[in-house]
Amino acid sequence: MFLLILLGGAVAFFVVAMIMAAASKGKGQGQGRGQSARPSSGGGGREAKARHEALRLPYRYADDRLFVHGDSVWTGLVLPTSIDEYLNAAELQAMAEGPARGLLNLARGDRNVECHYRKVYQPITTLNWAEELNAVAWDPTENYKAYNLRKAEYQERIGAMRERNILLVKLGSLKRGGNGVLPGEAEPHEDPGLLRGALGIADQATAAATGVADEYLSPSVLAEWTQVAYEVHESLEGLKGTPLTREELVWLIRKPLHGDLPVPPEPVLGSRSWGPDQFDLVVDFSGENRKTHIVLHQYDEETGEQQTSYTTTLVAANWPAETRFRQSTAWARYAAQHVEFPVEIDMRFTLIPHLKFKDRANKISGNLVDELNDMVNSGRQPDAKLSSQVARSQNLCEDIDEHKMPGMEAQIRFTISAPDVKELERRRRVLEMQFKQDLKVTLLRPTRQQWRLLQSQLPGDAPSLPIAPYLRLQEVEQLGAGLPTAGTELGDNPEHRSGKRLGWVGNLVGWAGKMPVHYSLHVGPARNDGGGLAIVGASGGGKSSLALQKFYEESESGVRCLVIDPKTDFAQMCYYLAYGSQVNDPAFASDAESGLLGTPQSRFQPVNPEFWAETEVVDLLKGQAGVLDPWVIARDVASGRLLAESMLRGFLGDEDYQRVRLPVIEAMATVVGWYNSAVRQAVEQGLTARDAELQVPRPTLWAVVDEVVGAYEQAVASGEREAVKDLKLAQMLLTELRTLPYARLSFAERPQPLSSMRKRRTVITLRGFQSPASSDPRNWNPAERLAATALMAVVELGSQMLDVGYEKNPVTGEVGLRPKALFVDEAYVVTATENGRDLMRRALKQGRSYLAVTVLITQQAIDLVQIEDSEARGGGANQIHTVFAFKQKSAQEASLVAPLLGRPEDDPKVLSALQDLRTGVCLQRDADKRVGTVAVDLVFKEILAATDTNGTTRPARQGVNAPLSVWDWTYLQESADNATTATSAPASAQHTTKH
Repeated sequence: MFLLILLGGAVAFFVVAMIMAAASKGKGQGQGRGQSARPSSGGGGREAKARHEALRLPYRYADDRLFVHGDSVWTGLVLPTSIDEYLNAAELQAMAEGPARGLLNLARGDRNVECHYRKVYQPITTLNWAEELNAVAWDPTENYKAYNLRKAEYQERIGAMRERNILLVKLGSLKRGGNGVLPGEAEPHEDPGLLRGALGIADQATAAATGVADEYLSPSVLAEWTQVAYEVHESLEGLKGTPLTREELVWLIRKPLHGDLPVPPEPVLGSRSWGPDQFDLVVDFSGENRKTHIVLHQYDEETGEQQTSYTTTLVAANWPAETRFRQSTAWARYAAQHVEFPVEIDMRFTLIPHLKFKDRANKISGNLVDELNDMVNSGRQPDAKLSSQVARSQNLCEDIDEHKMPGMEAQIRFTISAPDVKELERRRRVLEMQFKQDLKVTLLRPTRQQWRLLQSQLPGDAPSLPIAPYLRLQEVEQLGAGLPTAGTELGDNPEHRSGKRLGWVGNLVGWAGKMPVHYSLHVGPARNDGGGLAIVGASGGGKSSLALQKFYEESESGVRCLVIDPKTDFAQMCYYLAYGSQVNDPAFASDAESGLLGTPQSRFQPVNPEFWAETEVVDLLKGQAGVLDPWVIARDVASGRLLAESMLRGFLGDEDYQRVRLPVIEAMATVVGWYNSAVRQAVEQGLTARDAELQVPRPTLWAVVDEVVGAYEQAVASGEREAVKDLKLAQMLLTELRTLPYARLSFAERPQPLSSMRKRRTVITLRGFQSPASSDPRNWNPAERLAATALMAVVELGSQMLDVGYEKNPVTGEVGLRPKALFVDEAYVVTATENGRDLMRRALKQGRSYLAVTVLITQQAIDLVQIEDSEARGGGANQIHTVFAFKQKSAQEASLVAPLLGRPEDDPKVLSALQDLRTGVCLQRDADKRVGTVAVDLVFKEILAATDTNGTTRPARQGVNAPLSVWDWTYLQESADNATTATSAPASAQHTTKH
């Protein structure tokens, strides 16, 4: 399979480049196509005649492991980008040393190794993100598909890009066959080298007209070079890169030839079996070679409209003799941090083996010493610069001898592009000034060399450049000191294991610097990570808006979402999206509490019936008694027995429970014994064990209390004073529980479970829930204790309801596990007790096995940290795969959050950042354990209104109905009330204008 590219030579004033593609044998018998040149004038005002300088770029073969450029064979790695924002000094040092360690393995032989490092920026496009995200959804609504497509359009509109770091390595050169084969002559297929031939008159004519001949590589040659590529990739394993695919290579070829114009997402590509006469049209462009820049022309295939970009390349002409490694001035990282426009980096370098490097260093040192001696012998005083150079050269020679160091000869170049010459010049001046001021690096723009510098950015061999004085001989560590793999990339990052891609790039969450951050709940489990997400932060920091946004996205994608909603924020979001501005009617809340909304008995009818039909809101406190009976909730009777004890301990408090524990345990043993006896009797009568368990009523907490009351009455009747004393308190406390708020939900003579909830969205509200003010259960008052225990029972209920088996996918028809999500708001109330933490650990571990993610939303992080720590101590992988940490109000609170982020509790960077975060901005730890700052972007005005939990601003925002179709929603950056959104969603407002 050939990559076929034709482009013009470096003419003085005008270059026309075109592509001609020979089709495969079955598609036109190798006929080519091209575009004609047009005359134009170039620099200096001189007229240039129309010229046909179309030449072929010599790409001959490419697959997902190697490519052939001319006679040389190359392979490539895509290096992972690691965010360095909160790394400490030791971690930064390790990051800087990583690339050097990998390259040292390449330089252990006895020959020079040519390499090419590229830092480029790849735009987020509709086709390669939104369509893939829609494709992995279980049962996406039409609005969900539109939501992602419009978010993709939004990202393109503001120039969202991903940073790509590519390392290309030259493997060697092909050997030509010894039979002197020329184009147009036939040759045997067993020839071991590059085989060429144009068969037939038509093929010969095409070859003569286009310069393209039927050519291919012998499969045996390919196999040999593929093995070499595998060995090189193994030697670079420490870099943790992934092989450069054929599709990525094609994009890398196109990118320099488009400047700041978007690279069209043409459907080339993917790997395919190789054969003769297979060519791809990779790029088709024309350009003008000016003295100081290149003018690139591209043509819209649909309209024929010409699009123009201006590009220029600067060379690092002067570098400080000594540089101290600092994160803020790492050269490969600097431009992305301190310049507002994209700066692409191109570094061609040659690795020099130890002995050759030693020899060159000794010669340089000797020359400097000779110069110094000549000055001394002539009576002149050596200047400080020369003395310093001598000392450094001698130290280098000593280091080479001691550490057996290889060397590197390199040239670093920086390319900028712009839509017009004026903007290009402005960007050039900014870049030169910034590098001179902060890095003490002088950037030079070579004149009359821009075409060759542009060609040098293309993968493969580079043209010769008469700017050799700017080559630098240095240690290999220089590449790592620039932090080439550092960036701001955060969020979902598909992983490749054993040739299989795990995960995908989820919904847009916000921005890390200039880079978009994407996250979907199930990417973590898809990559075999834990099944938990934690959203932590003080009130008013923005955590609820993020949680509500994820709830909307996931439920619309087909994830079955169940929410434990103590504050009714989730219910309010559902009401607004379903009923619009009717939520502001004073009578609306009454119908909502009564469960009348949308029924003939209510005057409130949904304005979005489709959304409401897939939504169920359950007001638990208005429900029937017994709905939270532990034996109703639990999977089996044994689990119900343990849950019953935990719930009674929670309702009564540790002190009172210890005083009544003995009679309670005896009563539980009695009612469970009755159940077991009834099951055995049913089996003896012919039922299976399974049918018997289904037919025999389970024990109830009501029966346990009845048993305690009966034991007390019997003790009174028999005059057993000691027994009466022990049982009196028990029967008094337990009978009172039957009538108390929250606790009464666990007691009924014949408890009935909640209906099986199978809609996209089920929200269980605890209207009026009294959140405990303290995270320490010992400080809870009776009302807080009752509420907290009921919430724990609801979470257990939710985890059981999500434990369902296989279903048929409504889109594909295939049978599989439907993704599910349990959202727990005020999670700190559940995790404040050891029993609650055990419950959450079980939910997290079990949920992963049936594709259910648990989302923990809390103001206090201490108990979530304990869950994570217990996992680590137990030798298991932590179950919370991603954390979003919003503003903390004190250093003490921030120190509790830091371990959740994987950072030390006394990390000064993290502690300071957590306390200084603006509303809507958080720190994220992603599934790759990377930590960085994220500004949450709600994108749409309608999502901002739906997620507003501020009682002051919400009525006005929810006073307007959201359009039924997402296609009619309004971007926040376009909305008329941007000024008013600054306080509630500054991340969205700022980032939609910043870019």
